Amino acid sequence: MNNKIEKKKTLFIIGLPGCGKTTLSKILAKYLNYNFYDLDLIIEEKEKMKISQIFKMRGEKYFREKESEILEELSELKNSVISTGGGIILSQKNRDIMKKKGITIFINRNPDILINNIDASERPLLTKDKNKLIELSKEREPLYKESADIIFTHNTWEENIEETFNIFYDYIKNKISLSN
Repeated sequence: MNNKIEKKKTLFIIGLPGCGKTTLSKILAKYLNYNFYDLDLIIEEKEKMKISQIFKMRGEKYFREKESEILEELSELKNSVISTGGGIILSQKNRDIMKKKGITIFINRNPDILINNIDASERPLLTKDKNKLIELSKEREPLYKESADIIFTHNTWEENIEETFNIFYDYIKNKISLSN
C-alpha cells in the first residue's frame, strides 16, 4: 500500500450527477466518524440560492470560481469526507488540490443505469435529456480517472443503500488504510 495515500485524511468523492456521491459520502463519514461536507450545499448556503439559480443569474464561470474557493478551504480539513459536484474535475486547479490534499474516490457508474434509476422529481434535468448525461460521461470520464486515487465501478442497484455502501466500503478499505 502506498504510504503517501495512507497518511492523507480527507476523502474527496467524485462522479457523475446522480451516481450516489452524497449518499455514500454521508454514510462513509458517519461510519468513519469523519466530518461530512457537501460542496454544492455549502455553495448554495453561502450564495443563498440554488446551484441552478447561480448558473442562470451569475454564470458557470462564477460558479466554478466559488466551487474552487470552497474546495480549497475544505481541503485543509482533516478527517473529512467531501462530496463534490459532478463538474469539480473540469478545473486543473481542483484536480491538483484533491491530489495534493487527500484521497480521491471516483464512483464510476454507467450513465444508462443512472438514467433509469434516477427519480425524475429529484433530477428533472437529467431525466428529460438522457443524452446530456451520456455526453457528460464521455467528456468527464477521462478527467475523473485522471483525478482518482481509487475508481469504484459499480453498475447495479441493490435493494437498499446499506448493501451498496457495504460493497463500496469493502472495495475502498482494501485500497487505503481506513479505520472506524
